[in-house]
Amino acid sequence: MLFNWQQFLLVIFVFLIHVQTLLAQRPQVDSLKGVLHSGVSGEKRIDALSALAYQLYDSEDSVAFSLSKQALLESNSIQYLKGIKYANTLLGLGHVNKGEYGAAVACFRNSDAIESTPETFVIAGYNLTLLGNLYRETGRYDSAEFIYAKAIKKLGGEDSDDVMLATTLRHMAKLDILRWQNAAALIKLQKAEIISTNADDTYNLVDIWSLFGRAYENLLDFDKAQTYFKKMRASAEREGDLYHLITCDLDEAEYAYRQGDYSASLKHCFQALKKSDVYYYPPQRAEIYLKIGDVYTEFSQYDLALKYFLETLKISEKLGLVNVSATTYSAMAGIYKDQLNFTTALEYIGKSQVIRESLKSEHGISNCHNIRGLIFYQQKQYDAAIAELKKSIQIREKIKHTEGIASATYNLSLVYEDLNQLDKAVSLQLDAIRIEEKIDNKQNLGISYSSLAALLIKLGRLGEAEKNLKNAQRLALFTKSKMLQRNNFKVLSILYETKGNYPLALLNQRKFQEMNDSIYSEGSAVKMSEIQAIYQMEKKDKEIELLSKDMLIQENQLKIKTEKINRQSIIIVCGITLFLLICFVGFKTFQYNKSIRLANLSIKEQKEEIQAQSEEITEAYNTISDINRNLELKIDERTKALRQAYKELDTFFYRSSHDFRRPLTTFMGLAEVAKITVKDKNALELFSKVKETANNLDKMLMKLQSISDVGAQQLVYKEVMLKEIFDSVCDAFSEQLNDKGIKTCCEINLRDTFVSYPAMIKIVIDNLVENAISFCGKHEPFIRLKVVQDEDTVSMEFSDNGQGIDPKYHDRIFEMYFRGNEQSKGNGLGLFIVKKSMEKLGGEVTFISEYMKGSTFKISLPCNQQHHDFI
Repeated sequence: MLFNWQQFLLVIFVFLIHVQTLLAQRPQVDSLKGVLHSGVSGEKRIDALSALAYQLYDSEDSVAFSLSKQALLESNSIQYLKGIKYANTLLGLGHVNKGEYGAAVACFRNSDAIESTPETFVIAGYNLTLLGNLYRETGRYDSAEFIYAKAIKKLGGEDSDDVMLATTLRHMAKLDILRWQNAAALIKLQKAEIISTNADDTYNLVDIWSLFGRAYENLLDFDKAQTYFKKMRASAEREGDLYHLITCDLDEAEYAYRQGDYSASLKHCFQALKKSDVYYYPPQRAEIYLKIGDVYTEFSQYDLALKYFLETLKISEKLGLVNVSATTYSAMAGIYKDQLNFTTALEYIGKSQVIRESLKSEHGISNCHNIRGLIFYQQKQYDAAIAELKKSIQIREKIKHTEGIASATYNLSLVYEDLNQLDKAVSLQLDAIRIEEKIDNKQNLGISYSSLAALLIKLGRLGEAEKNLKNAQRLALFTKSKMLQRNNFKVLSILYETKGNYPLALLNQRKFQEMNDSIYSEGSAVKMSEIQAIYQMEKKDKEIELLSKDMLIQENQLKIKTEKINRQSIIIVCGITLFLLICFVGFKTFQYNKSIRLANLSIKEQKEEIQAQSEEITEAYNTISDINRNLELKIDERTKALRQAYKELDTFFYRSSHDFRRPLTTFMGLAEVAKITVKDKNALELFSKVKETANNLDKMLMKLQSISDVGAQQLVYKEVMLKEIFDSVCDAFSEQLNDKGIKTCCEINLRDTFVSYPAMIKIVIDNLVENAISFCGKHEPFIRLKVVQDEDTVSMEFSDNGQGIDPKYHDRIFEMYFRGNEQSKGNGLGLFIVKKSMEKLGGEVTFISEYMKGSTFKISLPCNQQHHDFI
């Protein structure tokens, strides 16, 4: 692996910022420590403890939390009310940083319960502001608004110029932005900026500039948004403020995302993620994961997107960040919609809307109506789709969400296009384009131009279509968007075919296919890089775990040896003492000299015998150690050689399979082009056979790749969504299932979460479904998956009423390349892959089959494979 200088420089940059932050705090921290070490006591000592805790919460949370506890303990001992009030507030802040929101609320309420005096008004206002923030983050917007108003009253009203008032106004503005009340947010931010500027409160100003940027971004004033984001980054870098530097990365990722520059957006996201490893704040981490998932969705890397969305939900659901959860559910619904898994998509968008309605978030509710409208559109439920999209447009017009209006209007035009109301569809698309031209979102505008051109071709308005395609191509080149260029080539191919210019139609079809292959290759490269990073991380964790175990074993062995040496030393000392005592007694009692000599001689012989035995044992131990050492070296050498050979073989197989698939993809693309350009029936039949043969060879390569994956992949255990996997496999075989009239059924009955390796489970189900389709019966064929749990075992019964298996072949069906039916068109690998997958997962596969009546395959797996070790 090549050394990544960019990552190395980023790590150094983050480290220097962290050091700079600590150095910037040092004078104040040292001063407060000096006060504590001077022997001060009573209220002055408590005030110093609290002040020091407040300073350290930006860099050393655990130390700050301990100091807050100490301040509360000492305040209670002398009934110092101001100290009790402030210490509870600081303890609440510590619990918030750790994600312990329940404990934080209790501390904030304890602080608020102590009656305020003029001396503690600022503390009371700060405490209420923190409580309001907590309510805002957990989606209790009305409660947050009430608490903020109470805080402002404590701080002297909105006419006050207290620095804490600026902080409270800033947090109220953030609540307004979440509710899409951007104009109201700007008024509060302007007041907060004036106060903070006069007080030279740089930390507060950075947050205010960030919110200014978000508000102006929502209002589509991107120039002003960028002005504030640049001011924010300059200040954050100057102060070495990691929290705000992460916020800067996220803001820049969002800006690049809106401009269609998804590669730049992803780069900023991973920069934020790297800094988050140093300054870990769970809500901010969830925001990073959510944005990464959004970008991967645009790349159509749905598996990676779902991975990051699930990581987002782990944090948001644990902490109660309901707005983040609702946004994540909506994003996941969009992915399931694109994968045509409409049941799951509707389920997730329903979850999102329930939360957003409880939050009274009109922006979020309009988003749910928009996505649900697209789902109904893809299901061809046009009336329902129109109703949902019109609701979305109505709400977005109310809250002046211009970009959202354009998006929903464009989606509505797609419905009317499907209904063949082409003039209505063109009118709506022109409305959307007029809005997008004002917004200057070049990516969306390019998509709209291309889509309008395709619609105009259907209406025969070829001149207008060509004009719009030129606009789309200009934007594609400006944004360097390969996806937009690919779409343009496809529409151009249709345009030239309509004009009868078949050579140009074929040329653009080829360009479309080449661009499609390029996007596929780049997407695969991104996915492989991400998978490699995950693999390296898990491998490192396992190595650390093994190293810890080895160290523990060595420590235990050393302890045993030390104890053994101590016992031997005690025995030797006792023996020497006894020997000297006997010698002394023998010297004093000469009359017993003869018997004593015999005893001494016997002791001496025994000692020599023990010494000889000890030397033999030592020599044997050294010999065994040498043998073990040599044996371990040989094992290590052979293991390394075997791993290298396996890696080379796997690399060869992976590259070869991709090299084979590229011409196959070209063959299939050319066969599709032939349908358009070739009119001769015999030639079309030959192209059809070529495509069928290429498809069969492609399936063969995929199965061989599956065998490689089964043998080589490192298992990454997580929850297995069996229903979703079965549905996705059936969707992939939907054409064959419909052609043969096969009905599918899935019954899941699990008490506990099923944890295994989802990719391997999908391979198993994929091969069993394909096998059942190949040998299905003629009378009401079906495929049924039934899953039950028996204590800690999950049993999957996969049944069909197909041709069954001849009893004479029962012992051979899991052999590689074995085909039990001469009419079979398969390659004899499906059941072999199933058997190998079960060996990899530590499971078991059995079957019952009646010839010409059907078969049932039963798979047994541990319910939670994280607690099992398999070879």
